[in-house]
Amino acid sequence: MKVVTLLFLLQNVMSICSWSLDDVCDADDIKCQNPQISNPGEIIYGQCYRHAALRRLLKVSFISCLKECMKTSTCFNVSYRRGWKMCDINGNTNSEVELVQEYGCLSSNISSWSKTLVGKCARHSCEEGYKCVLEGEGMTCEIAYCIGKPFAANAELNEPFGLSRDLGYGMMYKCTNRIKMIGKPFIVCRKTGKWKSMFICEGSIVSHSKKTGQSSSHHCSTGYLCTAEAGVDGIKEPTNMFHTEAELEPYWWVNLGQVYKVLKVVSTNRIGLYADRLRKMLVHVGESLETSHMELCGEFIGPAVDEQVIVTQCKTLPEGQIVKLTSVNNVQTAFHLTEVEVYGV
Repeated sequence: MKVVTLLFLLQNVMSICSWSLDDVCDADDIKCQNPQISNPGEIIYGQCYRHAALRRLLKVSFISCLKECMKTSTCFNVSYRRGWKMCDINGNTNSEVELVQEYGCLSSNISSWSKTLVGKCARHSCEEGYKCVLEGEGMTCEIAYCIGKPFAANAELNEPFGLSRDLGYGMMYKCTNRIKMIGKPFIVCRKTGKWKSMFICEGSIVSHSKKTGQSSSHHCSTGYLCTAEAGVDGIKEPTNMFHTEAELEPYWWVNLGQVYKVLKVVSTNRIGLYADRLRKMLVHVGESLETSHMELCGEFIGPAVDEQVIVTQCKTLPEGQIVKLTSVNNVQTAFHLTEVEVYGV
């Protein structure tokens, strides 16, 4: 029994440390077959990391994979799927990273290889998110990947090989719990090194009972509530609304309390009298009340009718804490809505 166990251990060690270029290079890949490696590093067969990739390169050799890792900041390991010629340049393999059994996959820690493979870039000190690039007689650092994980509320990654943060590429997602997706199912690592979500998993009302304000206050008749707060109190009755004085561009706003991606704004027009006063309405989202610094969600062109429900879809999914509704008029006119519901995540 001891002899069998010893033979198994020896075979396992050989699978980790013993290899030839034929194991990792295709026969017609001359550059891979002749990499001038004087001291080869270790390779683990049949195990790869997922959810650790900083960059994911396609149609490259194993040697090229090693080189790109050496040039990339915070790269510690490579996972190479020979059948796909796919290279995952992996960051720190912490507890959140999954090590899986995968046939045809090679894994290697970059510390076991000589950095002479990348020449001058062996001495680079590029910051996180950057890679070394040779430039003339010297070298420079350029943005190569997005740092950290993208935020996706009510969504999960839908990629078979896990997350990659490669610059200029998008990761596919899907909404959880059968929630409807609005937009394209990707989060993209932009060329600025920042994540950009192309979708939203339909959220809930985030404006109810939040802080509000309006450009002016109108004193309504007895029995009516005409304060800014009435716009988000959930009450839809003829005597409950926000109401400004007559102005050319009166406005009302709600502070959501934190930054949200805004999906849509649902406005209920005044019930009963003067419903047709609303002729044109703009909906903006941003961090302040200064319209020039806010993003336009959409607009409504009326005139509106009694108790009309106006749905303003935010096609660009603007991010902000403040949602501002502005009534645009040719003559001074009061602005009043029964209820405003902001949907976002």
